[in-house]
Amino acid sequence: MKINSIIFMLILSLLVISYLPVFAQSPSSTSVSSIPITVMTDKSFYSDGDKMIISGLVKDQLNVPISIVIKDTNQNIVLIGQVSANSDNTYLTQVTTGGSLWSAVGTYEIDVTYGSKDRTAKATFVFTGYHFYPIVIQGVSYNATYTITNGTINSITPKTDAKLLQISVDPTGDGTLVITLPRSLIDSKTGNQDGPFALQEDGVVVKFEESKSDISRTLTLPFSSDTRQIEIIGTQIVPEFGPLVFVSLTIAMTLILLYAKRQLSLYN
Repeated sequence: MKINSIIFMLILSLLVISYLPVFAQSPSSTSVSSIPITVMTDKSFYSDGDKMIISGLVKDQLNVPISIVIKDTNQNIVLIGQVSANSDNTYLTQVTTGGSLWSAVGTYEIDVTYGSKDRTAKATFVFTGYHFYPIVIQGVSYNATYTITNGTINSITPKTDAKLLQISVDPTGDGTLVITLPRSLIDSKTGNQDGPFALQEDGVVVKFEESKSDISRTLTLPFSSDTRQIEIIGTQIVPEFGPLVFVSLTIAMTLILLYAKRQLSLYN
């Protein structure tokens, strides 16, 4: 029994020793520092005209720039750039999403290469291609969608009396605004047929392009670097007979019927 106990203890010790390297090795032992290069973005979703920060780490310092290639959802190249690694082995650059090549909406891919094909990394993000802007009139929200290059929209204000939308912009250069407006929000009609909108930039009438659907109208208009206000003028804007008008009419009709009923009862 004693020999068997000694043999058992020896076998157990050997088993413990053989497993020690496994227990000592943790997932952290494969550290980020062993990866040649990493890449990441500051957000997961971007719209047209957004600023995107691309950053990462490199394992070793090489006397070459880091190549950056962005591909759209169809693997078409939409941007090529370079950035240098910092002395602390980090790198960071900023790009503007959107433009004529960014026509596809979906998941985009960033490929970075540092010197050779064995020093590469990838990251993905979603390009939505447009911004939503809710326009609220009498408690009802109507979503306009838009893309803008070389500028931002500060506000979109409906002017129901003048049947127009007033857009405040902050340009960073000559650019283009493409805005899709639901017909339920604003429209332009000549009788039962579509009529042209009137567009003004800082009070000056300008030309634009338009495409249509049954539920919306999309306007494409260039603007200059000193533009501050754009007005889209139609022939009808909600609410011509909006929710509050219908409530008022309902109350008025109810009062009229009650009054008429009362008058009839007096005569009877």
